[in-house]
Amino acid sequence: MAETDYVISGVMIKKSGLIDLRETYRLMKEWFFQRRYDFIEKEYNDRDFDDGKNIFIKWSSEKKVDDYTKMIIDITFKGSKLEDVKVGNKNLLKGNVSILFESYVYKDYEDNWEKNPVSKFIREVFDKFIIKQHFDKIHKDLKAETYAIFDEVKKYLKAVKYD
Repeated sequence: MAETDYVISGVMIKKSGLIDLRETYRLMKEWFFQRRYDFIEKEYNDRDFDDGKNIFIKWSSEKKVDDYTKMIIDITFKGSKLEDVKVGNKNLLKGNVSILFESYVYKDYEDNWEKNPVSKFIREVFDKFIIKQHFDKIHKDLKAETYAIFDEVKKYLKAVKYD
């Protein structure tokens, strides 16, 4: 089983008001595409209530570092009390939104070293002592990229004005 090293357990953006979900999605997808991540929508649920619609969306992005390691940034989008509104020629959502960013590193994601206890032990020693600097750099890079997309989305959501 792949080993998971959590780098950022969660940073969140919250917004009340208008949001263009389609444009926010496009922005994030393009950001990940430019950095060679695979971007996948893992889950989408919406439910209508008397006070509006609730949405739950789970996006995941993966970047293969090598045959042993992957960097992953997960994004969880939650919306509550959302209403569809039309502003000009745009279809927007109005309500409460939170976007959670989490990142982690998968090691031995193909389970090549999990076949027996001896190889698992060798992998753990190798990870902790032989290539520790390699993983330190990967963790540093992933942390920087997670905060980069977080800052990009936060800046976009604050900068956009809907007339």
